[in-house]
Amino acid sequence: MPMNNLFPTPDRARRWLRTLPVVAMLACVWLMPGKAMAANSCWFSSLSNVSFGTVGSGGGTSSGTLNYICQNDSPAQRTFRICLYVNPSLPTGVAPRRLIRQWWPVEYMNYDLYSDPAMTQLIGSETSGHAVQSVVRTTSSTGQTTGSIPFYARIPAGQTMSADSYIAQNNFVLRAPSQGGTTAPATSLCASGPQASDYFEVYASFANTCYISAATDMDFNSVVNLATARNQTSTISLRCPNNTAWQVALSYGNNPTGTTRRMIGPASNYVTYHLFQDSARSIPWGNTTSTDVAGTGNNATQTLTVYGQVPAQAINSAGTYSDTITITLTY
Repeated sequence: MPMNNLFPTPDRARRWLRTLPVVAMLACVWLMPGKAMAANSCWFSSLSNVSFGTVGSGGGTSSGTLNYICQNDSPAQRTFRICLYVNPSLPTGVAPRRLIRQWWPVEYMNYDLYSDPAMTQLIGSETSGHAVQSVVRTTSSTGQTTGSIPFYARIPAGQTMSADSYIAQNNFVLRAPSQGGTTAPATSLCASGPQASDYFEVYASFANTCYISAATDMDFNSVVNLATARNQTSTISLRCPNNTAWQVALSYGNNPTGTTRRMIGPASNYVTYHLFQDSARSIPWGNTTSTDVAGTGNNATQTLTVYGQVPAQAINSAGTYSDTITITLTY
């Protein structure tokens, strides 16, 4: 006697977001360095922080803009080569750079900064050995000229971490060697050019998004009678971020009597059945905290087995008997 649609498709599962109490101390102290600029050269007028917003295991992208001012103290034309570096402050590292979790325990999320929208040209630090990223700016006479430089950021996909907020500190360093005329100084002069620096932060939140990815039906197949018990299994697959606590509850179906599940058949006759957490079929699986199944996410698919049993019983009418169970994933 097949029992169809015992479990709903994943979109039928109800989901809750549980707000967890804050129980940990802030893991980092953030120090904000002051700005610095060199006279008769170029310096930052403004610099935006980078926010990825909320990301998941698929990663994410963002961008920012730095605005600069160049000062020409000569009445003649002058050309600057504006060389860019980003020195990581906390945490350290380039290729990849890292964001740090804002709450204990310490965890990291990788990201990187690029000078091009295709995100192929990394912006290195002053000591990382990457190719120097630079732009050229020519001023016509004594005075100031302004400009802006976009930069791009990416969090690569496939990372495993706890659902939380992450942050990084960096210092954008601008070095601007200059010379008269329209010929730009060589990039080799960037290391000795006048320097200006400015502080900015990078933010991201890893999404606390648990979901049920699959649930199979439980089919007890056809029988002539139920003189003996019939056993069957089905599976529930779910995915949660790393270290996210979850619970899975199963409803008592559409035709229960108390906490006893029943499949309905012809002429409103019923077949009683039970769902268990263990293969011995000794631990009931219900929809309360004391009878559901709990676990912790690992940012990978986790599969649970549901053990079903139709106990021996009399059948009043031949036909198809079925019931529908609602899966509730709480996290």
